[in-house]
Amino acid sequence: MSSPTFTELLNGGAGGGQRAQGITIGAFFSALILSIALFGGQLIVFLIVNSRLKRIYRPKTFLVPRRERATAPPRGLWQWIFTVFKTTDTDFIQKCGLDAYFFLRYLQALLKIFIPIMIIILPILLPMNAVGGRGPHFAEGPFRTTTFTNVTGLDVLAWGNVSPLQNNRYWAHLILALVVIFWSCYVYFDELRGYVRVRQAYLTSPQHRLLASATTVLVTAIPSKWCTVEALEELYDVFPGGIRNIWINRRYDELYEKVKYRDKIAMRLEKAETELIKQANKAATKKTEQVAKQKGDKKSKAQLSEFLAAASQRGMDLAQSDGVSSGNPHVVMHTLEDSTAPSSGQRLGAGRTMGQGSDHTDSGQAEEDQRPLSQPSPITPTCNPPAVVNGKGERFEDQATVYPKAYNEEYDPNEGEPKWKQYLDESDRETMRLPIFEWMFALPFIGKKVDTIYYCRKELARMNLEIERDQTMPEKYPPMNSAFVQFNHQVAAHMACQAVSHHTPKHMAPRVVEISPGDVIWDNMSKKWWESYIRTAIFGEVVTFTGLLSHVATLEAIPWLSWIGRVPQSVLSIVQGVLPPALLSLLLIVLPLILRVLSKTQGHLTGMAVELNVQKSYFAFLFIQVFLVVSISSGITSIIPELASRPQSVPSLLASNLPKASNYFFSYMLLQALTTSGGALLQVWPLIQWFVLSPVLDGTARQKWKRQMKLPDMQWGTFFPVFTNLACIGVIYSVIAPLILIFNIITFGLFWIVYRYNTLYVTNFKFDTGGLLFPTAINQLFTGLYVMELCLIGLFFLVRDVAIEDGRASSVGTPCKPQAIIMIIVFLFTLIYQWLLNNAFSPLLRYLPITLEDEAVMRDEEFAKAQERRWALEDGGLQDNQRSEEYQMHDMDGAGRRSDSEKPISASWAKRARSVAHMRYPRRQYHKTRNHMDLEVQGGQFATEDRIAEALFAGISDEIEDLTPEIRDELIKRAFRHEALRATRPAVWIPRDELGVSDDEIERTKAFSKYIWISNAGTGLSGKGSVQYQKSPPDFSEVDLIEL
Repeated sequence: MSSPTFTELLNGGAGGGQRAQGITIGAFFSALILSIALFGGQLIVFLIVNSRLKRIYRPKTFLVPRRERATAPPRGLWQWIFTVFKTTDTDFIQKCGLDAYFFLRYLQALLKIFIPIMIIILPILLPMNAVGGRGPHFAEGPFRTTTFTNVTGLDVLAWGNVSPLQNNRYWAHLILALVVIFWSCYVYFDELRGYVRVRQAYLTSPQHRLLASATTVLVTAIPSKWCTVEALEELYDVFPGGIRNIWINRRYDELYEKVKYRDKIAMRLEKAETELIKQANKAATKKTEQVAKQKGDKKSKAQLSEFLAAASQRGMDLAQSDGVSSGNPHVVMHTLEDSTAPSSGQRLGAGRTMGQGSDHTDSGQAEEDQRPLSQPSPITPTCNPPAVVNGKGERFEDQATVYPKAYNEEYDPNEGEPKWKQYLDESDRETMRLPIFEWMFALPFIGKKVDTIYYCRKELARMNLEIERDQTMPEKYPPMNSAFVQFNHQVAAHMACQAVSHHTPKHMAPRVVEISPGDVIWDNMSKKWWESYIRTAIFGEVVTFTGLLSHVATLEAIPWLSWIGRVPQSVLSIVQGVLPPALLSLLLIVLPLILRVLSKTQGHLTGMAVELNVQKSYFAFLFIQVFLVVSISSGITSIIPELASRPQSVPSLLASNLPKASNYFFSYMLLQALTTSGGALLQVWPLIQWFVLSPVLDGTARQKWKRQMKLPDMQWGTFFPVFTNLACIGVIYSVIAPLILIFNIITFGLFWIVYRYNTLYVTNFKFDTGGLLFPTAINQLFTGLYVMELCLIGLFFLVRDVAIEDGRASSVGTPCKPQAIIMIIVFLFTLIYQWLLNNAFSPLLRYLPITLEDEAVMRDEEFAKAQERRWALEDGGLQDNQRSEEYQMHDMDGAGRRSDSEKPISASWAKRARSVAHMRYPRRQYHKTRNHMDLEVQGGQFATEDRIAEALFAGISDEIEDLTPEIRDELIKRAFRHEALRATRPAVWIPRDELGVSDDEIERTKAFSKYIWISNAGTGLSGKGSVQYQKSPPDFSEVDLIEL
């Protein structure tokens, strides 16, 4: 058998959808019944287990901070559906964010498009296509022709069944196509208008304006002349309100690599210590059982059950004990008071004060801390708050840093018999191989073999010492060409982003506002503007090559798989039938990961910017691979040259191929609507993780705690494109094969219910783009309109009249040329419409207009007064508390719609800000928090969800408005510092055991080095040898839960 050429390799998957042409109604209903059965089975399982497995199906009712916590739905099989529908949009946005809200609104917009056109099109086109059409015997009828083909199965309801004797019916197709286009364009406009209103209302809400991200701008590609605090302050001080803080970023690559290596070593040591403790206790238990067996002491089932229960209880008792700890540097902030403690500079990793060479200064005057941060800072010609800087810009002279010894070199690990030696031999301890070279990873059977615990102790102590010393000397690292600039006014930040900052192209740009501190990609901060262009070009080439790989139909042509051709024919048949589809499936699974890695290397500055870039490239891949490739019978190698030489052939190419693949997409939509939505509701992968992978992979207390705390997240960059692609397919076939509209509505309706539930109760959202993926998805929907218009142009030109000569029929003329010309004109108008739409809305999609600031300042003032009453600084009760929450999303539907006839506010926001500077506010204290209750106090294991919630989140004011200005400022100073500077010493968290092996290991670690934090507080080993925990890890900072 000859090997296929590279051309054949690329063309392997072309036209797969056309194999479903003429599918019978019976075959279609068989597929429908199977899909319904799968969906029904998944739904029944969900209804049975969702109230029992709350950790899987309702974790957001207890495993998230209070501000994100959803109210549990009432009991009952179907009560959860009513809760999904009753949740208000305002409450949904507060708990899930704008990205989740606009994703569901996107599904609603798709239903808004397809439901009206289905009601209009189906009653008209289905009978018009079916009645008096070609049918299954047209070619063998009285015309006896091969020019016109027969139509069978579901195709009798589509475009191709219209008889050539009734070509005037195509006027109905044209009119309905215009209805689809005009209605879709109106919905696009209406949704973008609604998007702008909701986004503006959210961004100008008092709570959001308190966030540092609302007033902070990331400036990149800063020339060295301007990359100082003084220069940036002079440059941006022209904007209203002046500057509050400035952080000059530094290149901490070396320090960051140390931090990542240290974390890896700490986890390795934690795992090895835990395994040693478990092995020692297992050996002791085995020895006890052998002694009991020799004595003939055999336990009954009741005694065995009682013994196991007692063993489990002993483990819980150990986990609830205070435990033993050594090397705690006391830098982890567990309470809000920690952030303002006298040693908070050290807690934040800041090192010394500014005058002594630190990274930061205080931002603001003492009296300013006595007023709300929701009010603007005082504005006077001579009084602007001093700026904060991530290093002054100077650098110490390059010299090798000399570090003292981090551990006792004379320490003998066998001094005094260790506890573990009473039960284990030296050979039972875990060992590891060291890499041959520092830059290389370890290989099995190669390299020096060392004891894991002893080696990791030395490395961890050394890394802790070096990192903590380096964190106190940030000036030794060179500055990056980027900085964070925090303004006193939100509008000033948005103005700074839109103004041209530098006279040279691509300098001090791009500038990004609404950036979350934890979402920053620090490795890309120092990229030059020209590096992004080079990386973008490489990104495009790699994505194109990745797309070509998806067309591979055979494997023998690949050189390193040429051996396949030499295997027996029977085996070769199996290989050819299984491996190519498996390779394609694997590619589709890993493609999102590949796209994200490429987007990061492209130079994007935040994770959300990466998601926006992935959204565009992933949609292009899906539209080409899932739609065009399976629809067009010609291979990609023949299509590209033809389109390059004759671009006018696009309509005829689409017209001759797309109608034949319509039945394939019926099945595709059906599969997406029923099986995929059912799987998303059932949470199949989390079930596998929890019940299959967790018992096997989670051996330490930290691993079990992470499994408990980590909720499924949503990666929007690869989520929106899937539904955009389905919507485009629906628009394209809405007139050609109108039956698809039914499947579109079922698909988007089911997914709206499923993901409304999942986003409310299951999925966690760490970062938010503010809904920026929504307008991108709306623009991508125009792809469906353009392809539909081009296809209809080709179809109208392909319509022929019938002429009878000598008893035979032949095709003549182009009777639908007027329809084609009209569609060409509409195509051009659609292009112009999209350009005008983007030109009108693009300034409002990301930035705030100045006209909203007056109303926003007024709401800030009212909100501040309501907060004062809420904090009992003035008389007030429940009504005041409710009133303060009303300002969160004030007039969400009508935000930004103040008519010109309304009277302007008497004093502008700038004047009001100046008057605020002279006001005195009482000293604030944040409202009383709940008493901290951990599981040790409550007793027992995680018995109820309320106990878990109280143990993890009690005592923390996780809402930004509940914090004092002092605490907010301290947390903000820390948040915008490089991750390497914020990193604290990790705790080695090991379980406490009855034998005392754990306590002994801690004491020996303490004797070895004071730079290793090791603790067994809050975790214990049961008599059965399983690790149990009752608290969060000692190095977990509850303050990090606060959104800044």
